Amino acid sequence: MFRLFTISIILLFCASVKGQAPSCKDVKNGKFEITAPESGTTYITRSGDEQRERNKKLGYDVIFSVVWTDECTYELRPKKLIKGDPLIMGDGTHVVYNSITDISAEQYTVIVSTNFFEGAVEFVVERN
Repeated sequence: MFRLFTISIILLFCASVKGQAPSCKDVKNGKFEITAPESGTTYITRSGDEQRERNKKLGYDVIFSVVWTDECTYELRPKKLIKGDPLIMGDGTHVVYNSITDISAEQYTVIVSTNFFEGAVEFVVERN
């Protein structure tokens, strides 16, 4: 009887861990896509403190430094231009602020603003 009870507790624990909702930690690393009619598809690869973004339609490929300021907020700073307009790199002070507002197993929603343009834009980012 004790053995059955112990196995039941273990199975319940495993089921509860597997059923937890996704968190922002789940998107700190990985491959993602943003698709918009105006800009086409942006392919994102984030690993550690770097993020690479490529967009064929807009003609750029750039690496950003990533700094997580809290669980669901991070900043991007241009680090290296691989391809595209050198203006993407800015003057060395450009920061792109990202705040994740919703997250699921397939996607997350992020509000993006910068220190060089007014306003903010919301994107749905698909996980790959």
